[in-house]
Amino acid sequence: MENYLEPYLLHIFRKGHSGTDIGPLNSAKIVKVGLQPDSQRYFDYHHAANDTFDSVNKRELELGTAAMAALLYLVDQNGIE
Repeated sequence: MENYLEPYLLHIFRKGHSGTDIGPLNSAKIVKVGLQPDSQRYFDYHHAANDTFDSVNKRELELGTAAMAALLYLVDQNGIE
């Protein structure tokens, strides 16, 4: 699956921590994936008072959404090993 994701820089997988927001989902039956966006833009507003949809760069949100949708599609089609 990494060959499909590498051109989009989505091919780096680390076993372990998948993100604070989904960390409490701790069932062994759940596969957790956290997208690691470019931190130069992501943390401008993340978890701040102005962390609202109207503050988010629309293009960055769309790219992240597309990346996660593509990953889910590939998992659906190929499974997880």
